Amino acid sequence: MREIMIGLLSMISYNISAQSFMTQWISLPEVDSTSQVWFRQTIVDSQRPTLANIIITTTGQIELYVNGYNVSTDTRLPYRVYSDNDKPICMSFNVTRFLRPDSNTIAVWYSPTYPHIQSRQISLNYNGVMPDGEKFSYNADEEWLCRKANISLTADGEEEFFSPSNDAVWNSSEYEPACWIGAKLQNDDTTSSITDYASFYNSRRVTKIIRPECHKISRDSIEYRFNPAFQGYVRITLREAKKGEKLDIGGLKYTCNGDIDEQAYRKFTDKYCDYVIICGDRRFRKSQIQNVEGVEISTYFHSNWLY
Repeated sequence: MREIMIGLLSMISYNISAQSFMTQWISLPEVDSTSQVWFRQTIVDSQRPTLANIIITTTGQIELYVNGYNVSTDTRLPYRVYSDNDKPICMSFNVTRFLRPDSNTIAVWYSPTYPHIQSRQISLNYNGVMPDGEKFSYNADEEWLCRKANISLTADGEEEFFSPSNDAVWNSSEYEPACWIGAKLQNDDTTSSITDYASFYNSRRVTKIIRPECHKISRDSIEYRFNPAFQGYVRITLREAKKGEKLDIGGLKYTCNGDIDEQAYRKFTDKYCDYVIICGDRRFRKSQIQNVEGVEISTYFHSNWLY
């Protein structure tokens, strides 16, 4: 019953706020078809809201964070049947449980749908109710900060991951966004083309972690085999890799940050995996690989008011 009531309140708040924000989009000032983008904004409140929702529309895929927390357990949102489909899809999230009493940082990791170049990247509304019953509503605008993320798509459907250690907490309230720039604002009234994922729709989530067997070791590479094969991505844990060292992990291009431990993985792409070959530049050592995991992703029918 509690989930149903929260869902109904979310729908009411959605109807109040949707008309204005769905026509207001933000993007990186210079857009292209491969750059993933970080967006963030900190909103100062005098007290903690009793109810808060975020409604977000995107032409790509996103991860949404509040105060550093990923608000969903699903992955690669929103689900798109065809990976090159850039039609706008709208989702809503109840984020009350992630809020603080003083200030709240909302952050979005956006990935484009290659090969499209989209000036409409995200449209976001943060709305809710304060303890005194007063309603609030904020739209993402040119006051939001943005920058290119440390992962980008490649023209062959892979990803390139450059891992600077100082950007690990870019989505938290404590992070100081130096050298970020203001987002570009664009108004667009084509709301009729937006698909609304209200609460019941197909989505994707991690369903299994698969341990591989080391199949073949050569002079400059290691091959791992997965049984069973799966749809998803490979995640490896490295130790004592050198800063700037470059690896190829089954097509993922990864540049090490030099921390004691670091993880390399795909962010928004996945593929059929029955094996992976890991190789690197002259600094690569097989002993740097501490763990290899296959992360299986499956589609399911999302049928809950809450994430």
